[in-house]
Amino acid sequence: AGWWRREVRGHWALGVTAPREKPLSFHEAEATEDTRRKWTDFDQILVRAEKQSAEKWMGGIAFPYVTADLGPGALGVYLGCEPVFKPNTVWYEPVFSDPAEAEIKWNPDNPWWRWTLDTMRRLNEHAEGRELVAVPDLIEGLDVLAQLFGTQRLLTAMIDSPEEIHRLLGEVTECYFKAFDALYDVIKDDAGGNAFMAFNAWGPGRTLKTQCDFSAMISPDMFAEFVSPYLEEQCARVDFSVYHLDGPCCRQHLQHLVEVPSLTAIQWTPGAPNPPPSDPVWWEDIWEPVYESGKGAMCCWTPPDHVEPFVRRFGTPGTFMTTHLASEEEGRRFLAESAGWG
Repeated sequence: AGWWRREVRGHWALGVTAPREKPLSFHEAEATEDTRRKWTDFDQILVRAEKQSAEKWMGGIAFPYVTADLGPGALGVYLGCEPVFKPNTVWYEPVFSDPAEAEIKWNPDNPWWRWTLDTMRRLNEHAEGRELVAVPDLIEGLDVLAQLFGTQRLLTAMIDSPEEIHRLLGEVTECYFKAFDALYDVIKDDAGGNAFMAFNAWGPGRTLKTQCDFSAMISPDMFAEFVSPYLEEQCARVDFSVYHLDGPCCRQHLQHLVEVPSLTAIQWTPGAPNPPPSDPVWWEDIWEPVYESGKGAMCCWTPPDHVEPFVRRFGTPGTFMTTHLASEEEGRRFLAESAGWG
């Protein structure tokens, strides 16, 4: 909890995972080749979560979670996109063509929203003492409009009818909180906190991950116009927030991200085949501006030998890292030794 406030309370924010020395038993579900069923059947969802807990030791801030997952952009499905289920992800079919004629409204009777709410309630009843139930990857802003309109059509509309895009972005934000608020009420814990499925994020209050992968295709000036104001509004409506900065083409927007006052932290994903986010190649261009702005740094999937140099350089307040060791014994030892770094 202290990480969000750039405090260290006991051990700093390090999550360590490793294969369990003695895997736990768990109930196997009936095998299925039906891709839709793999994503939506309650027993299939439970088994995936329990398998993770049974086979993986988790130490520090790492935790097992389960959620009603409709892929990377569930909000678009609640707003009318039809999901196309694939073995490892979900694609979405656009539903609008003309921004001037589109109106984005919340429909509490959308069948995918009803499925999500029902599944989250069932998971919450089942998961106590086993894992956390996390907010699914809703996504927001331009990424949702890209789902609803298609990427090329949205890019054109941002030039031809920017006023309509601003109207729609406001409508998306309101729909986002129709979903987030209802899900938070289902899963909030005794501290008033919640987990979010991305990046092992949990906060002792209303907590979310935000992003704009679509921004890889727009200029910093357009980011300032079409992303920053809605990001500021979104983050101001919760207690803790982390922005998922994804890939080299999005690096150009860091200058605007660090200036969003309500944003708590930034997570950097360099993308393959680039070095991991903890590598010194990113220290000057990514992490120095993040720390200087007073925001937290979320550095996930860190090689074990990168952890100590990183925290010796930047310190432990405001630093969140995750890493993976080859065995539970090594993981426990690494976690204990790391307490004195920084």
